[in-house]
Amino acid sequence: MKHASCLAAALLLLPGSVFAQAADPCRTRTSVEINQCAQQTLARRDKELDAAYQALLKTLTPEAKADNIDYAGTRRLLQQAQRSWVQFRENDCKAKYTRNAGGTIRDIVALGCQIEHTELRTKQLKDWIKA
Repeated sequence: MKHASCLAAALLLLPGSVFAQAADPCRTRTSVEINQCAQQTLARRDKELDAAYQALLKTLTPEAKADNIDYAGTRRLLQQAQRSWVQFRENDCKAKYTRNAGGTIRDIVALGCQIEHTELRTKQLKDWIKA
């Protein structure tokens, strides 16, 4: 019973978007299936993040732009920021995993953390493109 309540608590930690798709394969019952679903969701979110990042990088080129913006410097700073963000996400979610290392929810907590950070970063990059 204790494991069931821990699993239920872990599900509450996941972002709602993990379960948002129609005919959702995440409607599962075992922790193994829940972890697999979260891994698939993270893979999709990582692809969305990469697409947003690549789109932003494409906007940082001086093609036919008559302004005084240091595009190469801006790209370099963005690349450094993205590398730092990846390290931050990894460390933050590893800390959550470690905190729950004795429980069955450790994987889903860490995956939920990665999904949440990835969705937020994707939004930030898309917002930057709009600005």
